Amino acid sequence: MTVYVSDANTNRIVQTLQIHDFLPSKDVVVDPHAVLTMLGERAIRSSWQVAGVARYDEAVMVVGDEAADRLKALSKSRARVSGIRLTELFDQTVQIIWGEFTAFEVGEVAPWVVIRAIDSSWCEVETNDEEVLDRVRQDFEDVRTDS
Repeated sequence: MTVYVSDANTNRIVQTLQIHDFLPSKDVVVDPHAVLTMLGERAIRSSWQVAGVARYDEAVMVVGDEAADRLKALSKSRARVSGIRLTELFDQTVQIIWGEFTAFEVGEVAPWVVIRAIDSSWCEVETNDEEVLDRVRQDFEDVRTDS
């Protein structure tokens, strides 16, 4: 899906890619943890906001005891967490069923990427960064556009 997003300075084209790859090691499709890992150091340096997936009216849903509780609490508070902390929380989860994870670089108001877990059926990456889009297409096999 291609969306035109208006910000204070310009209109920018934001594209959403759906990743439908299956992870045999977990018996689930690719989840936000795999995407966060793929994004590398930039994701680690970013601050992240956790939320439910509004367009489907779904709250954050995670399996994994304390990490699940912490991710749900972050969603309710809308507080940001470091990329390092988000990675730690993801490492402690069994499965991320629903969730939206929005990354902000230091000093920036607009996010540079949004990762969504959609009902354990696929994972979305939304960005206007062509390098990120190319990396998603390169690193994952079953990548689709929602058009």
